[in-house]
Amino acid sequence: MIKQTFIAVLFMLLSWKSMAQEGVNQINLGFDAGITLNEYYQTQFPAGFGASIKGLYGLGLNGQVSLTGNYLYFPLDPAYILPTGENLSLHLIPVLAGYRLNFEPFFFEPQVGGTLFINHYKNEPNSYSESNIEFSFAAELGYMLNNVELSLRYQHAGPSPFQMAFLGIRAAYIIPFGL
Repeated sequence: MIKQTFIAVLFMLLSWKSMAQEGVNQINLGFDAGITLNEYYQTQFPAGFGASIKGLYGLGLNGQVSLTGNYLYFPLDPAYILPTGENLSLHLIPVLAGYRLNFEPFFFEPQVGGTLFINHYKNEPNSYSESNIEFSFAAELGYMLNNVELSLRYQHAGPSPFQMAFLGIRAAYIIPFGL
């Protein structure tokens, strides 16, 4: 509870800076890739990749409110041996809201939200999935170059010891639009 309160207070303080001027609205379409950082997931799912879409609404010259949706796929490590005909994969669908602080051409964006974890099991001829939703947060540090955005993101979801800590890179194409 203390961690969630701290994140909420930090988010409000960061968003307080720039509420007066009109900002830039954008949609970003991106590709994500990264590695898991905790032992629980590293043994079976050491790396993953996926796609993302992010909407940014400008609140001022230096800030934007963001809503991000991702799909991340983590295949089973080939070194992890399963019986013939069986397969296992992990799918994450995080939805995060945040506030982006722009320091041209760099930006910092803390985010909070939820992540849908889907464990997909395949055992010939049947397959089934288990899913659950967990609280998550992320911090993204990036660089904008014309209509391209490159960033590094730390994302954390779920309770200990089964949390998913993920360090990822993101390349996105920026589509500006007006309201």
